[in-house]
Parts: sequence; C-alpha cells; structure tokens
Amino acid sequence: MNLPNAHPLKSPLAQRLIVAIVLFSVAITIVMTALELRQQYRHDLAGMQARLQRTAEVHLPSLAQSLWATGKDEIRLELEGMVREPNLVYAAVLETGRVYVQTGNRDAADRIERQYPLRYEYRGRMREIGTLVVAGTADDIMDEVRRDAVMVLASNALRIFLIAMFVFLLFHRLVTRHLASAAEQFGQVDPAARFTPLKLERKPGTRPDELDQLIKSANVMQQRAFSALNALRDSEERVRLLLDSTAEAIFGVDTQGICIFANPACVRMLGYASEHELIGRSIHELAHHSYADGRPYPIEECLIRNATAAGQACHSKDEVHWRADGTSFPVEYWAHPMYKHGEMVGAVVTFVDISEQKRAEAELHRLAYYDALTGLPNRALFNDRLLHALAEARRHKTFVALMLLDLDHFKIINDTMGHDTGDKLLREIGRRLQQGVREGDTVSRLGGDEFALVFPGIQETLDVAQLAQNVMAQFAAPVVVDGREIFCEASIGIALYPADTELADSLFQFADSAMYHAKESGRNNFQFYSREMTASVQARLQLGTDLRRALEKNEFFLNFQPQVDARDRRVTGAEALLRWRDGAGALVPPARFVPLAEDTGLIVPIGKWVLEASCVQLKRWHDAGRRDMIVSVNVASRQFRDPQFPDMVRQAIEAADIPPLALELEITESILLEHSETTLQILDELKTIGVTLAIDDFGTGYSSLSYLKRFPIDRLKIDQSFVRDIVTDSEDLAIVRAIIAMSQALFLDVIAEGVENVEQLALLLREGCKDSQGYLFARPMDADSFMRWLATPPAFPDRSGG
Repeated sequence: MNLPNAHPLKSPLAQRLIVAIVLFSVAITIVMTALELRQQYRHDLAGMQARLQRTAEVHLPSLAQSLWATGKDEIRLELEGMVREPNLVYAAVLETGRVYVQTGNRDAADRIERQYPLRYEYRGRMREIGTLVVAGTADDIMDEVRRDAVMVLASNALRIFLIAMFVFLLFHRLVTRHLASAAEQFGQVDPAARFTPLKLERKPGTRPDELDQLIKSANVMQQRAFSALNALRDSEERVRLLLDSTAEAIFGVDTQGICIFANPACVRMLGYASEHELIGRSIHELAHHSYADGRPYPIEECLIRNATAAGQACHSKDEVHWRADGTSFPVEYWAHPMYKHGEMVGAVVTFVDISEQKRAEAELHRLAYYDALTGLPNRALFNDRLLHALAEARRHKTFVALMLLDLDHFKIINDTMGHDTGDKLLREIGRRLQQGVREGDTVSRLGGDEFALVFPGIQETLDVAQLAQNVMAQFAAPVVVDGREIFCEASIGIALYPADTELADSLFQFADSAMYHAKESGRNNFQFYSREMTASVQARLQLGTDLRRALEKNEFFLNFQPQVDARDRRVTGAEALLRWRDGAGALVPPARFVPLAEDTGLIVPIGKWVLEASCVQLKRWHDAGRRDMIVSVNVASRQFRDPQFPDMVRQAIEAADIPPLALELEITESILLEHSETTLQILDELKTIGVTLAIDDFGTGYSSLSYLKRFPIDRLKIDQSFVRDIVTDSEDLAIVRAIIAMSQALFLDVIAEGVENVEQLALLLREGCKDSQGYLFARPMDADSFMRWLATPPAFPDRSGG
C-alpha cells in the first residue's frame, strides 16, 4: 500500500496517468504533424506544378519557332536551360510523336510529367507542329518534408514531456496523495471498533471538490457499513436469542441429514446436555429412528428426508421423537428446505412436544363419547355401538336386545337430598350396571337418570328376560351415599332386533315405549315392547301438542274449593285448581296433563295464567263484599325457579288491585330443599311483596325443622293422605298431631286437606287444627258456582257428627 508521503513516481495511478498523457499526446502530435506535413507537401507540390506550367508557357513560343525553322541546336539549348529550373529534371520536344530533342533524366521515381502542344501560325492558320514534354520530381519536396517532420516531432515531444510532468505533479499533489491517504485510513478501519470518519490532509476549500465528495461518500458508505454490520450483529443476536428462548425446538440439517445447529429447547427436549452432542451427527439416527410402537423407521421412509430431497416443506403430528434415555414423546413438526444462493443446503425443522395435546385430545374424546359423571358411554358412542351390534346381528343371524332404564322417583331424591347426592347415586348405579352385564355388552348413560343397555349376540329371546332380571337385581341392595342408605328402583323397557324392528331409531322408540309402560305398570319392573305401548306414547305426544295449544285457545279454566274455619263454619278462602276442557269438550284429568306440563316446561306460562286469573277472581269476591277472602295458588317447582317469578307475582297483584296478603302461594317441600340460598332469596322477595306462603302436602317429603326455621313460611297444609285414616290409624293421627304441634311451636297456621266426614273434622278440631278443606264442605267448582255457593252456603254438618 502507498503511503501518503511516498515518491509520486511510485504512485500506480500517477504512472498510469503519465503514460496515458504521453500516449495520448504522441498520438495527437503524430496526427497533427502528419496533417501539417501533408498540407505542406501538397502546397509545395502545387508550387512545383505551377512552375512547370509557367516554364512551359514561357518557352512554348520560342520552341515552336525553333521547331518550325528546324533549329535543333536552339531547341536543345533552350531545353537545357529549362531543366536548370528547380525540381525540373527532364524536357523534350516531340515531332509527330517521336522525340526530336530531349535533355535531362526521365527515370526519376517521383516524376511529374506534363505535355504542352507546340503551335505555329502559317498563312493565317494555326498549325500544331509538335509537343513539349516537361517532367519534374518531388524528391526535394519529400526531403524537405522529412526534415520538417523531424523538427516538429522533436519540438512536440519536448513540449509533451514538460506538460505531462506538470500534469503528473499537479495530479499527485491534488489527487493521488490524498487518495493514498484515504486508502491508508480505509485499510486501518476496524469493523469491530467504533466508527472513525476519513479526513483529507488539506485545508478545506470554500467549494467542495470531487475528493471531498469521495471522502464524504466513503464516510457515508462506512457509516452504512457500520450500521449494517451492527444491524447484522443485532439480527444474529436476536436470531440466536429467539432460538435460545423459544419454547419450540428447532434444529437444522444439511442435505445428508447431519445436524448443523440446535437450539436449547431442542437439546432439552431430546435429553442432551449441550448442542455439541447433536451437531455433526445424524438426527434421524438420534431422535427419529423408530415408530411409536418401537418398529424401526428406515431413513428411506423419513418424511423430512424425502421432503427435503424434493425441495418441499412437510408437516406431521403423528410421529414421535426419542430422547437420549430411550424414551419417546409425541411431536408435531414442520420442516422447510433451506436455500443459499439459490442452491438447497438442507432443512430447518421445528417441533413441539404434544404430549399435553394428545392427553387433551384423549380427554376430548372421552368427553365426546363418554359421560362425564359416570364414565359410561354417552349417547353418541351408544348409537355407534348399537349400529355396530345390529350389523353384527344381521351378519350372524342373532338377536340384539335394547333396554332403556329410568330410575324411579329420582327427582324426589335429587330435590330432597341435593344434586351432589343424586350424582353420587348415579355413579354407583352406573358402576353396578356395568358389573351386571356380560363382556361385550354396552351400558350407556343417555342423560339425567336414563340409562341404555345393548345386549348383542343373543341366540334365544328367552335369554333376554334373564338379562333383565340380572339388571333388576342390581337395585336390590340399597345404595350408601355419605353414610345414608338410599333404596333406588328402576323401570326398564325392552325392544328386540329383529323381532320388533330392524331399524335402530325404531328400536330405540319401541324400548322407550316399553319403559313408559313399565312406569305406568307400577314402576320397579321391566316390560317388553308391544304395539299398545306405542299407541300410548303417541297419545302422550299428541297430548303434549294439544297442551301447547290449549293456552292459546283459552281451554283452561279454574275451579275453586272452599277453605273453612271449622270453629264458626266461616269461609276464609279458596284454593284455585286448574282444569282443562279440550277442543272436543272433554275434560282432561289434571293427573294426566299437569306432570306433562312440568316435564315440557309449559307449566311456566300456564302457571302465570293461573296466577293472574286467580287474582282477578279474588278481586271480584272482594268487590262483592267478601274482603276477608284469600285465594291459594299452587306453584310448581319449575315455575318457582323462573327468575321472573317474583315480578310475575307483583304484576298479577297490581293488575288485579288486590291486597298482597290475600294471595297465598302454595309450594312443595322439594322446592325448599333445592338451591337453598337461591330459594331463600326468592322467598324473601315474595315476602317483601307481601304474599302469604304455605307448604303444600306437608309431611309427604323429607320434612325438616331447619328449613321451617330458616324460610319465611306462614302456613302448613296437612296432606290428605294423613287425614284420610286419621280416625282409625294411630300412626296417621300421630303424624297429624306432630305437624299441628310443630306449627303451633313455630307460630305457623295449619290447614288440613281432604276432610270428608265429621269424625275427621271433630278430631282435627280437638287437636287444634281449625282450618279445613275437603268434600265435607264442598267439591271444587267453577267461579260462577262458587259465587252462588257463597251467596247461599249450604248448612255445614255438625262438627260433633249430628
């Protein structure tokens, strides 16, 4: 490298410059000299030709005169005088084309020859008597041109040399030494060090020149290079940081499958201590050598290898990787080919451990096909197994029995003992059913307290009864939940393939019909399908359809049964009872349609209508002068759980303009035992409205003093099942006495239902129950009949039996 103070002649750029100047100047000098000499030559040649012309013109008359006079000597003398002229080397006179007289040398190399006619006037006529030939040579001219050329070239060479040296020294001072300095500074630039700008070793001019621009551009380029280098370092650091900190495992392989890098996540997942244990080794042999079941995974079948060889990306989530300790784990990986300058150099592979995902998928599969509570197959898996069982039965000519099982009175257990107890009961029942069937049979929970059992491969239909008995036997022993024995029973419906039907949907429908028949037959039994059962179910479905339309068609109406103070035979109120007369005019028994309304949820709008109609009727009684009358309205469990129920009660009272205390809401014990906090909140809202609260059918459920103390109850209604035999059954009498004593102790009113004779009435009065309701006073009647009955009440029987 040239130093700033090096000799200028050692500057390659200066050397090339001076050579270029000399060569260019020489070329220009030669060309210009050649043009100049050529011009001079042509000028001298033209001068010589002019002399030839003048000489000939001067001598033509005398030569013509001498030739006419045949004065040969005179002609020769004159020709010899002519060749003495500069550049003339030959002269001759021709007569009739032949040389008459000649002198000089006609063989000169660069000869220029001219011929002129010799004319003579004779007798007034011009006659041509000969020809004058004159020749000149350019040898002298050429010699002179050569001499001039040497002088011009010598002077120009000296001039070129002086100019070249001046330009060279000037260029070195102004350019090359600064370039050498810049080059030296460039050579000392350290990319790893901080940025140092280049500087020219001269005073800055007022106007930047090309060197200033060069240094400025070099500094900009250097700055950009430093910035790019720093950005590259930052990028490399970020890439490395990304590789080191990402939770996904990443490694790279060359075209031979040899590992060229691996991030810490990859090293950790594969169970190695450091990246160096992987680099330089075949990844397939380390981590991808076998399938999940242990079978060898030949490298020729490796998706990554084949995709990389084809220059394609690949993705898989059905394979495993193997750790250093020989254990495997499921992975999902993505492989993409790597290219450098358009040439594939390997692949980068990213993989994640999907053990948790696989467990989650298994859990999702379990949730999708198995009941979360009991762990039994759910409806989806049950349908699949049923179809499979039917296909096998069709192939092997065997029978399939489908049993639908529904727990008896499970709702009461769930309502009174709590959902947690109900769930534990269902789990135990599912476990027992699973134990009571054969291997290959399916026990499924369809929802709620309904189970389905599929028995494939049955050879004789008589075997089904034994299978059903085995299932029923699982309910013989009580279920112990939290130290409490619960006796649980079930109703089972059975349908057979292909005896009853060959269609899965119909088989399920027939088994459902048989199950309802089992419930209608007293529960705790099993029934086989028959066409009569199907008709019964269809009738129930039709009843549900008619029930939905009954409210729109105003087919419902109310009957009222009086409530009487037996001490003075005063009518204190009435219980509103829902009745339905269908479109054909036939009365539908409440026992038939009320449970269906509760099952379908129609009890909510129907109950709203009952509440509003009862309040309107109570207003009429008050307007008729019976302002002491109250009306009792039954509230179903589903209606009570409706979040809008308190508002519904408030709106009904306000619309009818009745005192809230005149409305009594009758709720069952089961309502008080479910969702106790929510129940208490609703009851408090109702009490805030001002209504009276009564417990209907008290004593038939799981009665408890605790909820009587906790909830704002006003009155207890003794169920008619205890009143019916109160005179003859000491146990019923004891229960009635306990209820009355409990109500008195808790300052609650009490009323007896189902009073049908004076003996019952007298006994109730003696025990302290003054309010009664039953056929002894009046049967339920419509509103108009009740108004007439109030106007002319019949004579009540004497309480002593008279």
